[in-house]
Amino acid sequence: MPQPTPTLFQRLRPEDPRRIKAFRAKLEGLAWDKQNAVGSLSALFAAVDELAEAEVHYYYRRRGTRAWISGVTRTGAWLLGTVGLLLPLLAGTDASLFKDWGQYGYAFLAAAASCLAANSLFAGTEGHIRFVSTQLELERLITASRVAWCQYLASPHETDDDLAAGFAIILGYASALYTATITETGRWGETLLVELAKFQKSIEAKGSASGKNHQ
Repeated sequence: MPQPTPTLFQRLRPEDPRRIKAFRAKLEGLAWDKQNAVGSLSALFAAVDELAEAEVHYYYRRRGTRAWISGVTRTGAWLLGTVGLLLPLLAGTDASLFKDWGQYGYAFLAAAASCLAANSLFAGTEGHIRFVSTQLELERLITASRVAWCQYLASPHETDDDLAAGFAIILGYASALYTATITETGRWGETLLVELAKFQKSIEAKGSASGKNHQ
């Protein structure tokens, strides 16, 4: 089943200021007198809901990129690692064709390790899992919020407390939306810094070992 084409608004990155500008534009002209308050609340809910749906489209696109990185690097690591392990074994056989191939085994193993490092450094597998989890969490939030809003619309709206309940639903929706995305951004930043530190230590250790070997 083909996926729906995202709108220009949904294609914008979460941090793009145009998203908040578009959100503000949707709130202009809303009337809050008793006759129009419920309709204005519905327009406000729809504006927040569009922000949430745009986040889902964003993480859906990003998870595809991370899945590609994960697949390519893991496949490369498996192929290169397998070749690196087989070359010394082939060099030990009686076949003269493979006698000089054993010396390249370490190079292939090093290339396999580099693929795994790239997977970690660019958050291939870990990022894919993270983005899928965030997307599903946002979809859960959207579904629950839409059901709660339908329940609200089905109830009477005769008092100020009834209108306040509508604002509470929308505010809770917006707060939960940004809590989910901010949490994901924080996890992304922590993972990136940790992997960068690991990679830097690995490079420094290998450089130190190489220097000792040449002394």
